[in-house]
Amino acid sequence: MRTVICALSCILISSAVVVAKAVVTPTPQQIAEYEAADEASRVKLLIMLAQTGQHELAAVLLKSYPLTGNFAKNRTLFIEGLVLYGRGDLTGATKKYREALANDPSLTLVRAELAKTLSELGENESAKHHLELLMAEAPNQAEAQGIRSFIDTIDARRPYTFNAFISVAPSTNVNNGSTLDTVYTPNGDQIAIDQDSQKKSGIGFSTGGSAGYAKRLGNDFSLVFGGNAIGTIYTDSTFNTYGSSETAELRYLLQGGHLGLGAVASQSIESDISGFTYYSYGPRVSLQKDLTPKDRINLSAVYEWRNDPKNSFNDGTALLVDGSWNHALSSSYVVSFSGGYDRVNYGLDYNSYNSYSAGFGVYKELTHGITADVRGKIARADFDEVFPFYGVVRKDMRYSGSIALTKRDFNIWGYAPAVEYDYVFNDSNIASYHYNSQTVNFRLSKDF
Repeated sequence: MRTVICALSCILISSAVVVAKAVVTPTPQQIAEYEAADEASRVKLLIMLAQTGQHELAAVLLKSYPLTGNFAKNRTLFIEGLVLYGRGDLTGATKKYREALANDPSLTLVRAELAKTLSELGENESAKHHLELLMAEAPNQAEAQGIRSFIDTIDARRPYTFNAFISVAPSTNVNNGSTLDTVYTPNGDQIAIDQDSQKKSGIGFSTGGSAGYAKRLGNDFSLVFGGNAIGTIYTDSTFNTYGSSETAELRYLLQGGHLGLGAVASQSIESDISGFTYYSYGPRVSLQKDLTPKDRINLSAVYEWRNDPKNSFNDGTALLVDGSWNHALSSSYVVSFSGGYDRVNYGLDYNSYNSYSAGFGVYKELTHGITADVRGKIARADFDEVFPFYGVVRKDMRYSGSIALTKRDFNIWGYAPAVEYDYVFNDSNIASYHYNSQTVNFRLSKDF
């Protein structure tokens, strides 16, 4: 079979004269050789022609002899994409590649061409998304490092990054309020929950943006800065929230990862009845490491000083330790597991607590251009002292989950539309903190 392909290649390539979009007419000998080949050999030949500057000849053969069989549609889309790429129509090529991947996310060769073309178009975030997924198909660490080097090249080419988003955000519980209006203490006393602590619904939107800068310092270090801001605005401005955060990190570059040391800061404003505002800052250490082409771990620890300028009893400290493990079953199917421990101290002991959490995630690209990203988490919080009025120590179990669906073959100004549903159930022995919340967000994503 290889002999047949090579022979066909020599005959066809040697006699083809390529002028941009010029009409190429195969000779009778070329036609006879092409007709004698089986479909698999034709596909390989068409791909090679398209990738070696003979894309117009590939286009003529593909049109004159349409592919058949179970894989014909996606093979045709891929070759048409290669032809468009050869003509310099990179946007048209990406549309063909995305359509093929929408039908079958397991097409690794198509994904590789899509990543390369997106990179040339300057769609760096989308290109990196596909390159990260391709790591799962690397047969060894050397191949994986080649992909990682491509990602590093993209980062070095444009050290500044900017992203922005806007999404509709309807919520059934904008204030995380209780569904109850009256509760009872252990000794039988009746307590009324004021209206501001009861469940409220609202519809609004979220908007925000982020910026980053990365600078390579020789062969072993890099310096990374980042910042973001977000605002969530509802029809009732009482529940509006605004926040921002900043990071700075010096990274020691490892084979397939990095070890980081830096600092973080954040600020938050809530327009509720208390007008709660706080800011925090502190050091952070992190580790990211590719254990295998399919496995990656992320570890981080942050120590924060938290301050509320208006209420000193909200001042405190927090130790936040998190870890996750991502395992790629394929380039279109990734699972993850996470865990965490938080120790939070406030001026009021009954608000201080230890928290333990565990979570999972599943990223799966489905047919019809749908990507499903499912997340779940369970967290337990044990508080330090007896809660006033209730006479018990507060204990919370929080169950949260989300599912996001992205239509990855819809390209809207370089973004794909996505809808995300989030659910939170906080099971607390203190009725004021016993609540459930549901939120639906409609947004645009670069991860497609």
